[in-house]
Amino acid sequence: ETFGRYGFNKSHSVAYSVLSYQTAWLKAHYPAEYMAAVLSSAIGDTKSVVSYIGECREMGIPVLPPDVNESGYHFTVLSDRELRFGLGAIRGVGRGAIDAVIAARAAGPFTALSDVAARVGHRVCNKRVLEALIASGACDGLGAHRAQHFAAVDAVLAEASVAHAEHAAGQET
Repeated sequence: ETFGRYGFNKSHSVAYSVLSYQTAWLKAHYPAEYMAAVLSSAIGDTKSVVSYIGECREMGIPVLPPDVNESGYHFTVLSDRELRFGLGAIRGVGRGAIDAVIAARAAGPFTALSDVAARVGHRVCNKRVLEALIASGACDGLGAHRAQHFAAVDAVLAEASVAHAEHAAGQET
């Protein structure tokens, strides 16, 4: 009974100390990879993501904004000391929409907001998703300002819907 009160806690403290040592080693020797993993593990918790991004800044690791042409679902390491914001951490963009963006991007980089809407599909990439991507800066690399993208959302989605209907009817241009 005496061992049961003390031994159980002692075994856990040993396991936690080994885990702490390994974590500290990874953070010291592979800081970008470590922080990308930590940020990716906190994708659903905005407060933690913001805190970890602050820690990245303190460590001298820049976290670049999301980009529809480069970002994956999780935070990714671009170089030895540089991270790219993961699309999964953008509020209002679901896993299905992100998977569709990544799949459509496999055919080549997006060139404009209309290209994103047309290739991803207007059902998956709806107004809410497009606006969240624009607001997060994920579409900044597509050649226009955010205000211009926001102003064009309805027209872009209408054009993508018409193109999809024509394609479904067998009319190719």
